[in-house]
Amino acid sequence: MYAVKVAGKGHHRFFQPELFETIRNRRELEQSLVAALEQDQFLVVYQPRVDAMSGQLCSMEALVRWRHPQHGMVPPLEFIQVAESSGLISQLGEVVIEKVCQQMAHWQAAGQELVPVSINVSARQFGRGDVHQVLASALARHRIDARMIEVEITESAMMDEQNRAVEQLSAIRALGVRLLVDDFGTGYSSLSQLQKFAMDGLKIDRAFTMELGRSEQGEVFVRAILSMAHALGMSVVAEGVETREQLDILRALQCNEVQGYFISRPVPAEHMLALMRKRFLIPLPAPVLPPYSPVHSAENNVVS
Repeated sequence: MYAVKVAGKGHHRFFQPELFETIRNRRELEQSLVAALEQDQFLVVYQPRVDAMSGQLCSMEALVRWRHPQHGMVPPLEFIQVAESSGLISQLGEVVIEKVCQQMAHWQAAGQELVPVSINVSARQFGRGDVHQVLASALARHRIDARMIEVEITESAMMDEQNRAVEQLSAIRALGVRLLVDDFGTGYSSLSQLQKFAMDGLKIDRAFTMELGRSEQGEVFVRAILSMAHALGMSVVAEGVETREQLDILRALQCNEVQGYFISRPVPAEHMLALMRKRFLIPLPAPVLPPYSPVHSAENNVVS
């Protein structure tokens, strides 16, 4: 029945053993996720975001990982979708918010100057309408300045019941938390909707970044996104930066921030602390010097 529903109307499927195996594996994964939440098996790693021009650390993204007692580190692609469909993503999202605020409190207590941390909020979690309450509670409990937290929301999450979405985004913003559109370019938002939601910034999906240096269309798309966002007063982060060429193109296009493996892979909190202390994570572009040509003085015949 599930396979037919996925295929759409006008289809039929006979029973096959692999269909049962898929359902059983999915059910087992759901049960394992419940146990993982109860036993605190999830951890948060951090990927830095840097100023594209200076290379200075200006923020970081919090990413959840599952440390399974038998299978080791489970990739997010293997459990996030199941967490979404089962409804466990909301509970997982609360765990991430709590762990991030707790970690920031540890850094702060150690005397480390903080930089903002962005947290992903799923469509289902956002649809519950209590994200601002969860954030407010965690911020107060750990005494974290709301300006040190950013919330990343996908375009699809904002498209559902737009009036309600505006209210929720306003409630989050009222805390002092910045709002970013995640994976921009893969959803359905328009210029008018971006204006209506009054987001602080957007993140260009890695699919566009990967095309930089490969095709003219890739640069055209990124240039258009940057122009639009800057005209609306929004900052722009390019995700998935993996090469120097991509970074150089983004710098030339005046992108605000970059994030990706070229700067750093996601790292545990203790490694992130070292990056915070380092501060500048990519070298400045080398100055372009004019070609050398000796000039002889007509008066004293000395090379100047």
